[in-house]
Amino acid sequence: GQFAGRRYITKSSTSSKRYTAQWYSRRRYPWEPWVTLKDWRFSWNRGLIMYGEAGYGNIHASKILPQHMGADVYIRQKKLKLPDCSKLAGGGWKLVRHVPPGDKWHPARDDLQGTARYGTPSKFPSAPAWSIPFKQNKFNEFLFATGDCEKWLVAPRYSVQGQFAGRRYIEKSSIKNKRYQARWYRRHRVGEDPWVSLED
Repeated sequence: GQFAGRRYITKSSTSSKRYTAQWYSRRRYPWEPWVTLKDWRFSWNRGLIMYGEAGYGNIHASKILPQHMGADVYIRQKKLKLPDCSKLAGGGWKLVRHVPPGDKWHPARDDLQGTARYGTPSKFPSAPAWSIPFKQNKFNEFLFATGDCEKWLVAPRYSVQGQFAGRRYIEKSSIKNKRYQARWYRRHRVGEDPWVSLED
C-alpha cells in the first residue's frame, strides 16, 4: 500500500524484538517502497537499506549490495499468535471497540453508550480504529484493556455510563485484584470524556 510513516518490524539483524522504523512507499516515486533497518534518514547512506525498486542506483545501493552479495526477498505464511484479552478476569468478553497504536484515542463520540459504528472489525492490534454497536447487548460489566493485555480494568456498567465527575467503582484491574475506586470524568459537553483510568 501507500504509506509514509512508521512501520512494524518483527525482528531484524539489529534487534531481536519488535520495533518500528520510518519507511516510505509513495506513488510518485518509482524506486519506493524503501525498506530499511532503521529510520530512512539514518539508513540511506549507512548500508541499512534492505529494499528499493526501479533499478535505482546511488550510495544507498553501493553501501550494501557489493559487500553483502546482493539482496533477496523471501516470503512465508506464519501463524500469528495474537493477544486475546477476552480471557481476562474470568473470560466471556466480547470485543466491541478498538484503537491501534498511535497518539490518538477512539474516534467514537457516543459516551460509551454503544451506538457508534465505524471501521472494519479485526483481531489485529495494528488494524485501523473500529467499533460495533453494543447498546442492545445484554451486559453489566465493561473490560478496558491495552492491545497486549498488560494493562486492564473491569468496571460495572453503572460506573461507566451516565454523567459523573468523581469516584467510580472498579471491580479489579491489572494493578489490584480487589474492588476499589478511582476518580473518573464524564462531563456534559466535554467531547473527550469519559476518562477511564486505573487510578485517579
